[in-house]
Amino acid sequence: MERRAEPSQVHTRRERGSVDISGERVQYEILIVDARTAGERAQGDLPPGNVIVVVPGHGQTVTGPRRLVAEFAMRSRAKIAWCIDPTPTRGGDCTEARAIAEIVHDRLLGFKGTSARSSHRATIVGWSHGGGEALRAAREDPILFPQYLGLCPVGLVERKPPEMIASFLLEATRVVAGDLLHLRLANVSETLRVGANFAGGLVTDLVRSRSLRNLIDDVRWACRKVPGPDFDYPGEVVLLLGIHDSVIRWRDPFPGCQAPNQLSAMVPAFQEANFPAGRRVEVCLVDGNHITPEIEPGLFVHPGLAFLDQLA
Repeated sequence: MERRAEPSQVHTRRERGSVDISGERVQYEILIVDARTAGERAQGDLPPGNVIVVVPGHGQTVTGPRRLVAEFAMRSRAKIAWCIDPTPTRGGDCTEARAIAEIVHDRLLGFKGTSARSSHRATIVGWSHGGGEALRAAREDPILFPQYLGLCPVGLVERKPPEMIASFLLEATRVVAGDLLHLRLANVSETLRVGANFAGGLVTDLVRSRSLRNLIDDVRWACRKVPGPDFDYPGEVVLLLGIHDSVIRWRDPFPGCQAPNQLSAMVPAFQEANFPAGRRVEVCLVDGNHITPEIEPGLFVHPGLAFLDQLA
């Protein structure tokens, strides 16, 4: 029997493409991480389990969450994970969510035996600002995306853009200061890399759109609440929230919850108010902060995949 690929043997590549959405040609980048064995890659068959599709945070490029995407590839049943970043010409609308679904359909057609779009399945994951966009994509095509995994996701409550950006900057400063204090220099390096990727991504978005207004519209769109009483996504929803996250504060969607041990009792009311059509909603607190999904991805990837029966 052929052994699974070791981390050093994982195949990673970055590609660009475009899809047509309502007459608009939407450009995108995709990071493809393939942890299958050489024999499995040569066969080209659709893998068991769902391909994992990661939507990065606002401003991030597809390499921003590279450790997170690699962890999903190595630990999932499918052994394949994609990070997708569409760039519509307009800001603040649903084009990106529709583009994500179309890109995944197109990419799944590359596997053998996947000619019928109705047979396509993937698990969509959103980290930070990507959480809201991934949730919109799941609602856009719930057959393609029967499972949603939110990692410290924006979109569970309405936020004001200045407050959101300020909280992110404060969180990054707090995390770096804590790591320096405890001499966790490798963590400092990764946190700074994520921050630099965020800043570089915002500049790239501004250059591509040639409009500060579009960029501001995108930030406002990302800060909107996504689910609610009329949100009709029928799939499985798993939310992993960092107990030390000061950007996406775990108590915000659960007003009145005073302690972590009270959370499970509040999930049914939360589901009724936000995911009334959901087949299943799970909420779990993880011992981490807003940057932990990239710094220590296993803390989020392992329970997320286990909840959704996608763990290898």
